[in-house]
Amino acid sequence: MKTVMKTVTMMILTTGLMLLSAEADSKKIEKKNPPKNRRVAQEMIKKSGGVKHMPSKIKFSQLGSEKVGETYYHVYVGKTEKKGYYVYVFDNTPRYLGYYKVVNEPIDFVGGKKEGGILISLEDSDTFDNLGNEDSDVPNSEKIRIKEKTGPVDNTKIDNLYIKFIPAPKKKVSLLVKKDNKAVKKPVYREWTITKQGKTLKVRAIFLKRVFGNVQLRGEASGNAVWLPTSSISEADKKYIEQYPLQKKK
Repeated sequence: MKTVMKTVTMMILTTGLMLLSAEADSKKIEKKNPPKNRRVAQEMIKKSGGVKHMPSKIKFSQLGSEKVGETYYHVYVGKTEKKGYYVYVFDNTPRYLGYYKVVNEPIDFVGGKKEGGILISLEDSDTFDNLGNEDSDVPNSEKIRIKEKTGPVDNTKIDNLYIKFIPAPKKKVSLLVKKDNKAVKKPVYREWTITKQGKTLKVRAIFLKRVFGNVQLRGEASGNAVWLPTSSISEADKKYIEQYPLQKKK
């Protein structure tokens, strides 16, 4: 009986590690993943930030998708009826990150090994024709930097004017209550360390629930939910899941 249980446990661990390993490999070979189309991008902005982020009567267009370091960012532009432009930034999830409000026209988005840039024209132009221009060597322009890991910079200066990045509103974090009535924050995606036969694998996943001897995680990239033996995760991971109550095994 013990042999059968050990075999089943190893099968669960192997299956879970295969799914999470596939997810980790997919993160290394990241493909361009912008919003499906402009309409979808607009709906994502409206849903996240409302009219503050997406005013009515705005002319909306995609500026470009470029690889910055090992990941992609996607930039859209909204021209208002009055003089001015909204510059919207998405990551490669895709997830709406926020916007800049600029006076001059955004004319190109270029990638780079460590950082990319949204080029803003210094010419006094009201046209919208240059969006999507593939010529990255644009004279008389300034750049809003987008860094590989941290994304759009918080503040920048264009034509001697300081502009601020307005992030997408964060969703309110709900609370879970333990048996001792201590409140803990809702689980978030984080890096987990999983060990199998002496080998370690690091994956990004979110905690779902735990029962005696097992923990359930959902991979960030794949969306797969898998059960793993608690003994296979690191001591730091074990300490992390202790804040959440044990559930009865169904």
